Parts: sequence; C-alpha cells; structure tokens
Amino acid sequence: MSLSFNQSILVESPSLRTSALSNLDNSRAEVVLSKAKAIMFAVWNGSGWATTAQIAEYFSVTESAVKELTRVNQSEFQTQETKTLTGIDLRDARQTLCLPSRTSQVRVFSALGALRIAMILQQSQVAAQVRTIILDLVAAVPSITPQTPAPVPALPPVEQRLQTLAEAMKTLAQLTGGRLNPYMEQHFQDFAANLLAQHNQQTLSGSQQKWMGVVNFAESELGKKVPLNGSHYRGHLGTWVRTFYPQLGERQEMRLVNGTQQPVYVYACHDPIVANGLTKAIEEFFAHPNPTTALRSAGAFSTKKTRVLVKK
Repeated sequence: MSLSFNQSILVESPSLRTSALSNLDNSRAEVVLSKAKAIMFAVWNGSGWATTAQIAEYFSVTESAVKELTRVNQSEFQTQETKTLTGIDLRDARQTLCLPSRTSQVRVFSALGALRIAMILQQSQVAAQVRTIILDLVAAVPSITPQTPAPVPALPPVEQRLQTLAEAMKTLAQLTGGRLNPYMEQHFQDFAANLLAQHNQQTLSGSQQKWMGVVNFAESELGKKVPLNGSHYRGHLGTWVRTFYPQLGERQEMRLVNGTQQPVYVYACHDPIVANGLTKAIEEFFAHPNPTTALRSAGAFSTKKTRVLVKK
C-alpha cells in the first residue's frame, strides 16, 4: 500500500502522533474510528476497552500483527491508551469483555489506543482511512480554535501599587480605630520608600536591573507572606539564602528597615538564574519543618565563617 506524504509523517513520527491525539478524548476518538468503520468498545471501569483480537478484526489484520506493532512501539503507548489486565482487574472485566475462562492475562485498548495503532499500522485500508480523518481534524484545528498567546504575568505599575498600599493602610487604620500597630505601620512606610527608591533609580539610570531583598522578592514576586516572628521569620529567610545559596551573590545596599537606614543583602532578580535560585531557596525554606535547626547544623549562627551545608 502506498502512503500519501502526510500519512507517511504520521506513520514515521511518534511525536506527531502524540500531538494529534492531544486534543482528543476517548469519546471523540470513538467518533473518528466509527467514521472509518463501525467499532464497539465494551464499557468497563467507566470507560470503553477492546481486546487485541477485536482491534485486529476492526483493522482487518491478524492478531499477531497488532501484538507485534504494540511490542515494537510499547514505549509510545500511554496508560490511558492500553493496559494489561491480570488478577482482580482481569476477573472483573472477564464477563464484560467476553474473555475465555482460562485466560491468565489480556491486553486491552481504549479508543485513543486504537487511534495510535491506526497511525502506525501500514498494511490496513481501515487504518489509512482513520489517518485521513485525523489529518483533516488536525488541519481544521487552527480555524476552529485559533491559538492566542498566553498573557505574560506582570506586576502593576508602581503608582498603582503605591495607591493600593495607601488604601490598605487607610482601611486598616479605620478597622483598628486609628490604633495601627506601629511596627506594621513602619513596615508599610519602609516598603513604600524602598519601592519609590528602586523605581527612581531605574528611571534615572535607564537600567532594567532589579535588585531586591529576599523578603521583598518573596512577598512581591512569589506572593509569600513572610512572618515577623517564629521559626520561619524573615531574618531566618535571609540567613537561609546566604547559608545554602551563597552563589546568588553577596551585594549589600542601604535600605530603610524599621525607619532607619541599614545594610540589606540584595539580589540581581533581573537575572533569570538568580531569580530561579531565590525561588528555589524560598520554597525550600517554607517547606522545611524547622529551618532554625537546619541553619544551626550548618553553622549559620556561629561566629566562625566556615559553613557546612546540611539541610536535614
């Protein structure tokens, strides 16, 4: 049997076969198969399955041809496309699939699995018809569902973030009767001042660099709430990064902290490698049941500079 150029691509490319199946479910796969030739799947465990013998009958080929095809291309088939039934599964499906009583195991295929066979099987007119239907569906996809680029996540402009911060402070003050926690109020003021300073620095220098402290990065970029006390408090987070991820940098800048200028470690968050490293460090920190113990084991609180990277 001679194959058209497009069909040859399907027959020869596992990745294209998987791509063609990616927009189909078993229900739609059955529709595709039925357009070429009537086929019946027995409903077992809430979905339809057919035996190797039934698949061979559908494609008008020998059962051994189907077995050899699936053996050679075993790694390509996914769990929802085929499975081998043994034990309890075989017992439960025996009557539904009309299996002989002495069968010790049986391989079954879903409608998606049958479609994959159709895209590989060359010596079958039915398989060729199925491939033609699949190619028609793939060609029609762009006109039915045009691909639109996913929106790129981005922080709101500085002005909007400052306005939101001011409104949040005003609301908190109203809810507390004007008795806002001084430490929290100072934290808000520091955040606003540092935000403006960073924005002005970029505006004046024309630089796209973004240097941020680890707490600022965790809260503004990752949406993490870094507590003011406890084992996962902000001081321990900074120590965690410097202890276990020293390669991310050791630059310090003067920033407002509690109303006073203090040296703060800042990181080149405009660099994807640094941003990814910070993200990993922060996730590990919050996932650790007791970062204080890990830091102490690593010698982070010792006066000596020698550090042993231990995170148990």
